[in-house]
Amino acid sequence: MGDPTAARFDPDALGARLPAGAVRYLTHAIRPGAPIPRTAEIAFSGQLRMRPRGPWLPFRARETLMAASGLVFSARARLGFLPVTTLDRYQAGHADSRIRLLGVLPIVRRRGPDADRAMRSRLVVESVWLPSAFLPDTGAVWSEDNGRLRLTLPVHGETVPASLRIEPSGELRDLRLDRWSDLTDDRAYAWIPFESRVEAERSFGDYTIPSRLRAAWWAGTDREFEFFFAAVQQATFMP
Repeated sequence: MGDPTAARFDPDALGARLPAGAVRYLTHAIRPGAPIPRTAEIAFSGQLRMRPRGPWLPFRARETLMAASGLVFSARARLGFLPVTTLDRYQAGHADSRIRLLGVLPIVRRRGPDADRAMRSRLVVESVWLPSAFLPDTGAVWSEDNGRLRLTLPVHGETVPASLRIEPSGELRDLRLDRWSDLTDDRAYAWIPFESRVEAERSFGDYTIPSRLRAAWWAGTDREFEFFFAAVQQATFMP
């Protein structure tokens, strides 16, 4: 049974503050009257690769998202016959990412200012699985321009801008933004165009989120490459 003291989603309170498209999206994603979740736990599986010619690796993952503030991601994949585990954390404004071979041998670790900035834009991308992160009380600001919704979300002192394409029914079709990444020729960090594309959605209780999606780096350029596919098996939301 839900917490009777939890704040409830009231779309009527949004109309004067948000463009109509944003209200349609949020009302589609969160059932009116439902508790407003601050945390989501998502279980999903799929395939990923880190370079255009890199191998596709099947994976299974779990992620905890905290609205506009943090995430914890753990995944298991296989590189040939070898198991690879990933643990990514972004908490209190700081990132710590570790990849291990055989569960014990460290092969990649990322932390520091560049990793922190990279994780802030990642948090916005993956918050499509926690749509309450895009409500005004998290600091989200919405506008509409040429048929696309514009969203800016403050994350630990940095404002992250994104744009979304929404169907008239409120379904999310894609999210675009520039992400801070070292996927460049010289491995220097830079802002790289990114797009997440929704293929299907699913309702988990009072909340409707993308259940099948793909993502691409260098989106919209001649360097574009798709690197990620995920299908959600389970989602749990908590006030």
